[in-house]
Amino acid sequence: MKNYPLASPEVTAEDIKAVTDVLHSSSLSRGPVVKKFETKFCQIIQSKYASAVSSGTAGLIIALQALGVAAGDEVITVSFTVPATVNSIVATGATPVMVDIETETYGMCPLALQQAITEKTKAIIVVHAFGKAAQINKIISIGKKYNIKVIEDACEAIGNRYQDKPLGSLADIGVFAFYPNKQITTGEGGMLVTNNKTLHQQFEILRNHGRSMNGDLYDQISFGWNFRMSDINAALGLSQLNRIKQIITKRQQIAKYYNQRLSPIDKIKCPRFSEQETHSAWFVYVIQLNHRDSVMSRLQNNNIQCGRYFAPVHLQPYYQSQYPHKILKNTELIAKQCLALPYYNQLKKQDIAIICDNLLKKYHLITFFC
Repeated sequence: MKNYPLASPEVTAEDIKAVTDVLHSSSLSRGPVVKKFETKFCQIIQSKYASAVSSGTAGLIIALQALGVAAGDEVITVSFTVPATVNSIVATGATPVMVDIETETYGMCPLALQQAITEKTKAIIVVHAFGKAAQINKIISIGKKYNIKVIEDACEAIGNRYQDKPLGSLADIGVFAFYPNKQITTGEGGMLVTNNKTLHQQFEILRNHGRSMNGDLYDQISFGWNFRMSDINAALGLSQLNRIKQIITKRQQIAKYYNQRLSPIDKIKCPRFSEQETHSAWFVYVIQLNHRDSVMSRLQNNNIQCGRYFAPVHLQPYYQSQYPHKILKNTELIAKQCLALPYYNQLKKQDIAIICDNLLKKYHLITFFC
């Protein structure tokens, strides 16, 4: 039987040429291609400023530091995310405060957010899980009420729109990632966006060892990192960004195939976007069902790779040992039920049929879906 990976990047001849063109140049890093990538990204996300970095995690760390987050501060976020979101808070010395999510958006519950705010709260990181929009406008309003800055973790949401505005462009700072399973990839890489010039200047300094140009030389004016993106990575990202519309169209069609096969099954909850989400770029296709782990094991035995999305961060051994354990009811329930199915541009209708037939075969042969 054919093997179906969970994700697989689409790299075209044009992408390869873009990368080799850089390799034949004298500017492998800190050259012109990074700037071109940033400029193009601003156009797509409709943001004034963009700073390319080495990963989405690097972007989150820089975002927090640019807002002045440090030891003694608290940052509110969710547990229903990858560890990078919470790790970035710990990296600044601040304390992560994880709150529960809503069952429909998978995003931060505004009421839970408001109840978690203290005098130590310095920032809020909103995660658009799977590219689905959290109630970002309500969360931004709460942030303004308490004079707390908001960061959008839009690492899974490039191309997604909310009320006809790109996710990642709505809060004080947006952070994106380009790991190979994302809508577009740079291999490894990320992007910070903002409309605030002062914050953008901080991004530029923090990603380059805390240095700023002084004539022909650099002066180190703060602590910083080597979180730069190379021109090699940027060339791949720029080439892919130039065909983002075609990529999104492919991913929407794959989601349509999945919906056609699975949405009629009442014991399987298929992903849905709200009416306010005017455009969906589909990072992954995640279903909810009971006894997820048994189903996942059976599919994997048939060479259909799938995964649990997400394992709650607050239940991970490190965070259980370092921070007081709390019960996040919705997070824990949904995390036990979510199953990510194979999702990548190269999938065809017949591939979706095979994957779904195997899933539904298990559905009819076993009784624990009842």
